[in-house]
Amino acid sequence: MFRLGLIGYGGFGRFLHHAWQQMTDVALVAIADPALPKLPAGIQGYTDWQALLTHADVEGVAIAAPPHLHAAIACAAMEAGKHVLIEKPPALTLEEVRWLQETQARTGRVAMVDFVLRYTPLVALVHTWCREGTFGRLRRVVVENYAQDATLPPTHWFWDPSQSGGILVEHGIHFIDLVQGCTSAALVKVQGAGVWRTPRQMDRMLATVVYADGLVATHYHAFAGPGFFEHTSLRFVFDLARLELTGWIPRSGHLVALATESVAQQLQTLPFFRTLRQLPVEAVPDESRPEGWGLTSTSTDPHVCRFGEHAYSVDLLLEGTLALSASKAEIYQEALRAVLQDFVQAIRHPDHQPRVMLREGLVSLQVALEASRQAGLPVGYNGA
Repeated sequence: MFRLGLIGYGGFGRFLHHAWQQMTDVALVAIADPALPKLPAGIQGYTDWQALLTHADVEGVAIAAPPHLHAAIACAAMEAGKHVLIEKPPALTLEEVRWLQETQARTGRVAMVDFVLRYTPLVALVHTWCREGTFGRLRRVVVENYAQDATLPPTHWFWDPSQSGGILVEHGIHFIDLVQGCTSAALVKVQGAGVWRTPRQMDRMLATVVYADGLVATHYHAFAGPGFFEHTSLRFVFDLARLELTGWIPRSGHLVALATESVAQQLQTLPFFRTLRQLPVEAVPDESRPEGWGLTSTSTDPHVCRFGEHAYSVDLLLEGTLALSASKAEIYQEALRAVLQDFVQAIRHPDHQPRVMLREGLVSLQVALEASRQAGLPVGYNGA
């Protein structure tokens, strides 16, 4: 049984507790929060997070405190011999990034960032397609997130970059990490822009990220509007496919692709995939061919298509939908359990490779910090 401590028991901390209750190999034995409520039997309560770190039975600590406390708590926990699972963002400045890196390297503790999107089914599928080259190279990702601000009055800590880091650091980092999981290429360029609603509130932010393999990603996040219009879309442009996922926890999607018979068969085995149409490439009318379709200059074979510098052999044009039957809350909670299970496995089995470690999380944070700096947001940036 893995014995866990939780620091931070606000709305999200309680949501974590609820999700973890279904796990039979993890026991939450201690919780720390300044406004500590009455806790279930068997859980030790603390109003001071530093006191929780003295709990001898706690092996690992999940950190769900306000963002500006994450780095300090994580470093103190590792110094106390505890492994750490840090809610995003792991830090708010590059100075804190270096502090986390040095402390983790010196203590040898397992440190992970709770980038839950990597553990959701549709994002995990996209990462597999990227890793295996199922639809050729990924060229473009477009993230558009329109969120409500009804619960974020001007005095809310969310608008204070010294507490939250701003929109890209506090929230957009989820999607920056999602794209990081699509490529192993180095960063080439990061650009950022933002719009101030008031001198205190930058409510719309944009980041463009270019990678050495040619992938270009754009992230747009707006916290300015009624909840009725909340919407998140994730568009992926592969050489052989166009995919759009919907929802910040993606539950549905639409795919148009050129594929081999083998890939088409793999898609049919997915319980959440439904084929809308499937045609041999030679039977596709010219006017129905996807934009970007091209024959090689040396062949008139419709089964050979060239995209940029790459030529591919394909058999079919297919279109389909992806739809998960579970609710957003169910998918979210299952992914949170998967993150924690990955964390425990990394502690119990040193050879285990989690989907995302602290070092990957810090790269995503550096992207968010640089874009925020260029947008003119005071995020405590200390230089590269």
